[in-house]
Amino acid sequence: MADTTRGVRVDWEALKEFCEEVLRAAGIPERDARIVAASLVDADLAGMKSHGVTRLNDYLLRMEQGLMAITTKIDIVRESPSTALLDANDGWGQVASERAVELVVEKAREVGSAWVGVRNSNHNGTAAYWTIKIAREGMVGICSMNTSPVMAAHGSKLPTLGTNPLSIAVPSSSGRPVVLDMATSNQARGKIILAAKNNDPIPEGWAITSEGLPTTDAREALKGSVLPLGGPKGSGLAIMLDILTGVLTGAEFGAQMPRMYDDPQPQRVGHMFSAISIEAFMPMTEFLSRWTRRSGRRERVRPPPVSSGSRCRGTARTRGWPCTARAASRSRTRSTTTSSPPPVATVSPQMLWIREESPAKGRNDGDTGRATKWSDSPGPRGRLRYASILMQRSCN
Repeated sequence: MADTTRGVRVDWEALKEFCEEVLRAAGIPERDARIVAASLVDADLAGMKSHGVTRLNDYLLRMEQGLMAITTKIDIVRESPSTALLDANDGWGQVASERAVELVVEKAREVGSAWVGVRNSNHNGTAAYWTIKIAREGMVGICSMNTSPVMAAHGSKLPTLGTNPLSIAVPSSSGRPVVLDMATSNQARGKIILAAKNNDPIPEGWAITSEGLPTTDAREALKGSVLPLGGPKGSGLAIMLDILTGVLTGAEFGAQMPRMYDDPQPQRVGHMFSAISIEAFMPMTEFLSRWTRRSGRRERVRPPPVSSGSRCRGTARTRGWPCTARAASRSRTRSTTTSSPPPVATVSPQMLWIREESPAKGRNDGDTGRATKWSDSPGPRGRLRYASILMQRSCN
C-alpha cells in the first residue's frame, strides 16, 4: 500500500471523541453522536475498517443531501409482547438499532424470546456490534439487514441482490461472546469501497465487472457486482434475509432499493433483531458449563501459524492490537509479564465532514497531537470544512 494511504495508530478514545465532535458540529444531537461514534470506532478496533470511521464522511454527505434525517425520530408502528416494528423515518441506522436492541432485550426478558424489526433506516455499521450487545445481556443475539442491489445472483451478471449481512452472537464462559458476522457475498462491498478510496487492488473472486468479467480493479468492481458466497447458497440466503428484513418490515427491498453511493434517494433500509434468553432454556451456569466443554474441544485443535494481516484471537474489541507474527509474540509476552497497553485503532487518514463556524484556515492541537486541514465547501446546513486526522500518537 502506498505511504499516502498507510494506516496510522490513534488512541481509540481520542478517535471516538473526535467523531462525536464532527457529528455534533454537523447538527447531530449529542446522544445520537455518541451512539454513532461508538459504533464506528468499535469497527476499527475489530479490524473492520470498511465499516469504521471511513464511513463517517459518507453518512454526513448523505445527510447534507437531504437523504438522511439530522435527528432520528423513531415511531412504534406495531407491537406485541414478543414483537415490535419501528419506523426510523430516514434517520441514522445506529440510533434506530440502539433503540431496537434495547426493546428486543426488554421483551425477551419478559417472554423468553423476541423479534424487533426496523424500517426506513440507514446503514448501521457492523451487524456484530448489535448482536454483541444482546449477548452481553445473557441472550443469543441475531441481527440482519438488507442492502442495496450490488450483488449478482449465482449465474447472473446483473446486480439484483443485496449483500444482506447476518450476525449471531452467543454468551461464553470467557465473558467474550462468540460471534458470527458475515455478508452473503464473498466479501463485504465496504471492503471494495475502502480499496477504491485507497487505490488498492482487490483479490480475484470478490467481484465482476459490468460485463460479467472477473476483476481486481476496485473501481471496476464498484461499477459491476460482488459475487455471492458459495454460489447458489449465498444467493438463496440473501433472498431469504431480504424477505425478513425488507419485505416483512415494510422497508425497501430487492432491486428497487436505492444505492448508497449512486442514487439521490433515501435508502429506507430494513433491520431485524432477535434475542433469545438463555434462561428460557436452561440456567445460565449450566449453559456456560456446557459451552466450556464445547470450547475445550476446539482449543485442542492445533491452530495454524499466525500470518501477516490476521488478528490475535480474543483481542479484537478489547485491545485492538494489529497482529503479525511478531506482534503475536509480543502480545503473548505482554499477557504474562506486563499489563495490557491502551487500546488503539488503526485507521487510514480520513477526510471527514465537519461544520466549523470560525474562519480559521488550520490549526495544530498540541494537546492531542491531532492535526487538521481545512478547505471550504458550501452545504445546505451552512459552511462546511473538511477535517483530516493525521495522527493521534504512535503505539509501538
